[in-house]
Amino acid sequence: MSHSPLGEVCVALGLLTSAEVAQVIAQKSRPEFRGMRFGDVALALSLIDDAGMSRALAQQFRLNLVPDDRVDKLQISAEVLALVPARLIRERTIVPTFHEPEKRVLSLLTPDPTDIATLRQVQAATNAARLRLFVASRSALVRLVERLAPMLPEDAQGSALPRPETREFDPDDATTLLVEPDADTAMALRRLEALEGGDAVVVSDPEAVHAHLSADRLVRLFYRRANARLIDANVAGWKKVCPGLRLCPVDGFGLTNRSAAPEDRTRHFFLQLAEFLLLAGESRQMDARGRVRRMARLTAALAAEMQLRPEDRDAVQIAAMFCDIDELSLISGMLDRRDEGRRFALAMTVLRQFDPPWDIDGLLTSVERRLAGHEGPGRDLRVEVLYTARAAVHASVVDGGDPVEALGPEAARHDARVLRALAHVLRRQGLRHQVAAGGGASSTIILAEREAAVLTALEARLGAAGFDVMVAADGEQALQLAKNLIPAAVIANLRLPRKDGITLMLELRRTAETRDIPVLLLTDKGSGAKDVARGLELGAEDVLEKPLHPDVVVAKLRRAVARSPSQASGISGALRDLGLIDLLQTLTLGGKTALVQITEAGEPGSVQVREGQIVAAQHGRRTGEEALFSLAALEHGSFEVRFDDGGADNIHSQAEFLLLEALRRRDEQREGAQ
Repeated sequence: MSHSPLGEVCVALGLLTSAEVAQVIAQKSRPEFRGMRFGDVALALSLIDDAGMSRALAQQFRLNLVPDDRVDKLQISAEVLALVPARLIRERTIVPTFHEPEKRVLSLLTPDPTDIATLRQVQAATNAARLRLFVASRSALVRLVERLAPMLPEDAQGSALPRPETREFDPDDATTLLVEPDADTAMALRRLEALEGGDAVVVSDPEAVHAHLSADRLVRLFYRRANARLIDANVAGWKKVCPGLRLCPVDGFGLTNRSAAPEDRTRHFFLQLAEFLLLAGESRQMDARGRVRRMARLTAALAAEMQLRPEDRDAVQIAAMFCDIDELSLISGMLDRRDEGRRFALAMTVLRQFDPPWDIDGLLTSVERRLAGHEGPGRDLRVEVLYTARAAVHASVVDGGDPVEALGPEAARHDARVLRALAHVLRRQGLRHQVAAGGGASSTIILAEREAAVLTALEARLGAAGFDVMVAADGEQALQLAKNLIPAAVIANLRLPRKDGITLMLELRRTAETRDIPVLLLTDKGSGAKDVARGLELGAEDVLEKPLHPDVVVAKLRRAVARSPSQASGISGALRDLGLIDLLQTLTLGGKTALVQITEAGEPGSVQVREGQIVAAQHGRRTGEEALFSLAALEHGSFEVRFDDGGADNIHSQAEFLLLEALRRRDEQREGAQ
């Protein structure tokens, strides 16, 4: 759970300059500002306005921002307002907007998502299992609270929420919602909507739709047909609140304004779109396909480790995706004459058609000269990152491996700084894979699937879940990979060339080394119940019918790996390679139970995670949350993870609140040290 510092976010959004950020940091040491946070100081110095600060906070924590005009139009029932003590609403300028008693979820407007103390008070007062946060400017919320003042008794108590009355719909108050669960795509759509002057509201979480519904409003809700199941699960609840809801399924959301490309979030969406177009149709040359995907992932991680500027990170990642496309049969066409005879000829020709806002030609030309031996390590870190990442992928350097050893004599041709950064990246990725696998012998998943679009979606989602994915072109290759790697699990289509999924599974069961590997089988569209029954009868861990939901596949895979007879082992590493916050995020997202012990030159510490929740911490004499925050700020020392449970609980807050607060304190500590 990594968030950029608020100053960096403000610069990226154009709200502050680098010089103004430096000014704020310098002013924080003055007596009148001592103890104040970065944002409060920036507001006090009038370097940023209230609306800009709320926009920056929403961007920093990836929350939905409710514009001032929407806040001014909100109609909130007295029953919902009564759920939160009136004192908190008035003093902390927070407003509840919707309550789901069945799920115990409360939607809440706040000007400051880092005000953990207030959020805990709200959660305790309402007995909510979860708070759904939305960010709004403080000035807009002040106006809203003043308007709602007559409904705010001092002794507000919780009560059941009645069904809202149905009134006549006001066409002038019609709302357009775009629901896009992919957070990065949703952020890109928000930026595009703003640039094109539209008034649609984009949300990435279907539960967030409630905040924009009311009984007297006509709402048109657009969503991709691929997400129909997710939408259908919520429609009944939405229509109870808003009878004027109109569902509008579409095949996809198009990009009509290329001027959004330079913006950070939209650039990221462009990268994902380009990667999908490049890889989704390619199902024959799996080796080249996997190499392109790993090249893009490793280059992005290395560029971030070298702290390249965001635009330079994008440039090297695009170049990494395209530099080996001549090996993919999906891409074909006539070369520009100026590219004939060049190493990256096809990449340059194709990229010019996209008209990217980066000098990819110049970058690839410099890498070409490095590969030809015409130049040695230079000052352009973009070139060195791409050059080293490409060499590492072609040398099959694995996560956790030693790049110098893998590259051999070739290592002398690389920039020593980049090699050190690459070693750090590989160690961190290796540790994350081990933690995600629960300390088992392997975090590798072998994936054998014929449908390229399904393969691309699963590969991306499994990688994001912490698994190291190896793609097999057919059943025979999957079998050989399984024998060589002994993976955590195998996911295979029932109908594969050279060996089908059933045959692959049966052959794995014949040897002692591979018989305990869990196998999940995938069916093609139109397959009947007989295929599912046959797969389960013959010993498959599960048989998943298409269309697949990647999150469901990940959940079933984690369950299968957890039930595997291989015993979990301890994991140890250095905090400089994998920080405690990243480590705890991996454990909590995976629903793990583990004891993390921290050793440093000073006082030892420990954190207990149980079923994905942080339940205890100790650092020297400190216990509970303060011990956790103290440990999270450490940048030196070592850790050991044991997948067991023990000791008494002394933390009772939700993991997301704890990690958010730990991040805030760590970022403030770093800013204060600058």
